[in-house]
Amino acid sequence: MDIRAKFKNFMITSALMCASVVTLSATWVPTANAFGIGVQPSTVEMTIKPGDRHRQIITIGNVHKTKTISMTMGLADWALDDSGQLSLSPPGESERSAADWIRFSPASVTLAPETSMDIIVEISVPYKVKHKGDYRFALLATTLLPATDERGDVSGVWNRYQLASLFYLTMTPSKSNPVVSNVAISKTNNNLLTMSIRNDGNAHARLKGTAYIKDKNGETVAEAPMSVVVLNQGSRNYVLNLGDLKELKSGSDYRIEFDLKNSFAPQNKFRATQVDIAPLDYRAP
Repeated sequence: MDIRAKFKNFMITSALMCASVVTLSATWVPTANAFGIGVQPSTVEMTIKPGDRHRQIITIGNVHKTKTISMTMGLADWALDDSGQLSLSPPGESERSAADWIRFSPASVTLAPETSMDIIVEISVPYKVKHKGDYRFALLATTLLPATDERGDVSGVWNRYQLASLFYLTMTPSKSNPVVSNVAISKTNNNLLTMSIRNDGNAHARLKGTAYIKDKNGETVAEAPMSVVVLNQGSRNYVLNLGDLKELKSGSDYRIEFDLKNSFAPQNKFRATQVDIAPLDYRAP
């Protein structure tokens, strides 16, 4: 399999952390495809105990046919805000940082066109750890690339890109405890279903499921996938767009039923647990 095929999938899922311009003007570059680099895996979940030693391989790939790209590797702490946006902070700054436990090599990579390289991440858990539950860090790959204008010429502006592989290290025994509340149709947009999700546990919750939209006869006429991560002691405002469901008829009444499971439940030997959500009546706008 050639390198372009190998990295086709993770080019889409690689986490583009930020893109800023090294000039006085501020410009945002929207996608990882803009510079043709991918990271795999983009998320790592690992259970740990005091004194553990683990090794994880992260692969960086360059799918360009002609461009050689150099990247510098580094560490950061990370978190998610209420809307699910990623925020990065200096390594070791947060209480739940695992950055001090991490060593990686090499510290930089230069990727010829259509090549890849493995980064070895060594995790050394201390024998004495203050808290159970999640610890986190991100492995960052950073590069600077010149922007081009409409004619394809270099514009003199350089864009800074960062890709990340996000690590969850869960010290057992631990638990995730997601609770859903305030499920409602948005008052400002009838196509949007909103809900509040909090997690009182000390480990993250990874929620996946489906919203089933049923007619007055109880027949399912449409389905909407649901997927959300809620960090330990965190909360999320989750939004489901029903406007994309073309099967719904304007002015018709429906009932929305939910099947949502927490697939990361260490207190249940990591077997998925059901998350209760009461059904909701809905009139399509």
